[in-house]
Amino acid sequence: MKRIGYLYEKITSIDNLILAVRNATKNKKHRRGIVKDAHDNPELFAARVQRILERGITLSPPREKTRREHNKIRHIKVPKFFPDQIVHWALMQVINPIINRGMYRYCCGSVAGRGTKAARKAIDKFIKNDPRIKYIYKADIHHFFESVDIELLKQKFRRVIKDAKVLKLIDDILDNGGSGLPIGYYTSQGFSNFYLQTFDHTVKEKLHIKHYVRYADDIVFLDRNKRKLHKAHVALGNVLRRGKLRIKDDWQIWRYGSRPIDFVGYRFYKGFTLLRKHIFYSLTRAVRKIQRFGLRLRQCLRFISYIARAKVINFKKYYIERIKPIVSKGCAQKIVSLHARTIAAAVC
Repeated sequence: MKRIGYLYEKITSIDNLILAVRNATKNKKHRRGIVKDAHDNPELFAARVQRILERGITLSPPREKTRREHNKIRHIKVPKFFPDQIVHWALMQVINPIINRGMYRYCCGSVAGRGTKAARKAIDKFIKNDPRIKYIYKADIHHFFESVDIELLKQKFRRVIKDAKVLKLIDDILDNGGSGLPIGYYTSQGFSNFYLQTFDHTVKEKLHIKHYVRYADDIVFLDRNKRKLHKAHVALGNVLRRGKLRIKDDWQIWRYGSRPIDFVGYRFYKGFTLLRKHIFYSLTRAVRKIQRFGLRLRQCLRFISYIARAKVINFKKYYIERIKPIVSKGCAQKIVSLHARTIAAAVC
């Protein structure tokens, strides 16, 4: 693969940095202090970051916090907003097209246009278009982000990038996050998929798995040969060990149709699809809270989010009988729209 140079000038260009400031502030729920100032004056902060990058940046230690998500405890590292998060965005805006060149088509998660929706569509497509599917293999990588070998990842970057300043910036970000890829860094999302590119190509080109979808560290194979899937599992273990990774012990192979494929929040059966249980229960709790306390903004936002996931499954009958008499999607959307117009009028 041809290595690319002259990237640092693109990263430090004022247009790229202005876009980085806007992206870094765009999804902040509560803009206060320096985040609000950067959102209101992106040109000023872009110029400041440009001067910092030109004379050499020193990254600050991240702030650590713990979060519980569905019985999982995640240790999150939050980088300082200025200038660290802005620099992360500026870097990824330039190198994403480079590190994504060899990406597998059904590598989903942390890729623009390839979220849970793309992963769900891929599974649906494989099931509908190939009636010869008989067996499913499902696994995920044990503590993937924490287990990534930083030195090996640096070597991978040196095979596609030859700009010394950019490589030093990538090294500084990786070293700043500690061991592995830190959960909470914007760069970790793109770096993780780049790290697993060799794994994806091995699955398709050497193991010849006909249908394969990967969402971050969750892996699903669909094939008609059970023995082939068992051989693939052994080969996968060998490939991952070269990257200092391993498959979790709860990997499974089962006959398609005997039970659902539980993947990206959905359960895929023969002929129909349902939501994962905890997501469905969260939807019903949101509906009960609206029934009890009325149409409040926060519950309306939650309700719209869950309905958006549910509308693509076999959900119409339940929605009409159980949910619509209490609250409809249209009513919740009106509340959210009214709130947005009120805020816009106050700002103007």
